[in-house]
Amino acid sequence: MFTYRGNIHIHTLYSDGTGTIAEVAAHAAAAGLSYIIVTDHETLAGLPEEGIHDGVVVLVGAELNMESHHYLALGLEQIIPGNVDNPQEMVDRVHRAGALGFIAHPFEKGSPYIDGGKCFPWTRFPDSGFTGLEIWNYSSHWRGRATSVLRTLYWFFFNRRAAMDRPPPEGLALWDRYTDSGLRVTAIGSSDAHATRVGPGPLAVEVFPYRFLFRAINTHLCFKEKMSGDFSTAKEQIYSALEEGRCYLSFDQLHPGEGFSFTAAAGDGPIRAIMGEELTMGEDLRLTVTSPTQRSEIRLIKNGRLLQRRSGTELICPVAEPGVYRAEVYYRPLLGKPRPWIYANPIYIRS
Repeated sequence: MFTYRGNIHIHTLYSDGTGTIAEVAAHAAAAGLSYIIVTDHETLAGLPEEGIHDGVVVLVGAELNMESHHYLALGLEQIIPGNVDNPQEMVDRVHRAGALGFIAHPFEKGSPYIDGGKCFPWTRFPDSGFTGLEIWNYSSHWRGRATSVLRTLYWFFFNRRAAMDRPPPEGLALWDRYTDSGLRVTAIGSSDAHATRVGPGPLAVEVFPYRFLFRAINTHLCFKEKMSGDFSTAKEQIYSALEEGRCYLSFDQLHPGEGFSFTAAAGDGPIRAIMGEELTMGEDLRLTVTSPTQRSEIRLIKNGRLLQRRSGTELICPVAEPGVYRAEVYYRPLLGKPRPWIYANPIYIRS
């Protein structure tokens, strides 16, 4: 299995970001990313600039809607209007266009100190037709945590990782409800990068630069073959992995997420499924979660409930019955409690 780290949900000068696509790609290369997905607001103006830049595969989608029900549409050939009042209709149109769709920051909370508390949550969720949802959006989550001036200033200047205590629990619960209902839903982590500059002229402070965010919450894609050097093929590989859920998200500022895996096999036989895939219940089926560091607490979740927990680099669990199994890894710092770190998409075991 080959793993590729990238960043999703990025804004450029084509909407309300501050960098060109070429500049953003250069920052992504400096951060060691393999791919990025630009999603400017309601425009595909950057589509002609798709390609491989500085060794990074650059894809261009769009973020639909401006006031609420923000939706990431990936793989569009032409822009599709959003629909704030009836988001299911928007989701269906994106689906009919053959594009992928992700619910963006579904439970976003505002801050009284940022844009007067303005935020863009979802209030009417789709029943079907979408690919997945963001369960951890760095910029959105940070804004919702900024409820105290002193704490926010301390976090921003001295300990930015402290604000990223965990993904919003409502988002995790929504994901589990969807998958428990029989849907296959891909969870992703994202940055919502803008590299906004605040302040006058030369004194302006760049809030969360691109390069900083590209080392924060990333989505690691899992391929069964190496990523192609041909752009069109690499684009197909990336979107296929996202559509099928062959990916996991990692808060890479805690510890690099490379080296993680979540697989299913029968006994000591070959791997039968990786995260995002589906297989039929069989004899001696077991799940294996592998973490890249000993400083891990691995958790196996079945149908939204904790099934097993183990410290160290590996958890092996026999499968007793069908279900939706996903994995989480918490990172154990030298001091303090284990912190949420990696979230893997489910392996769906059917009867």
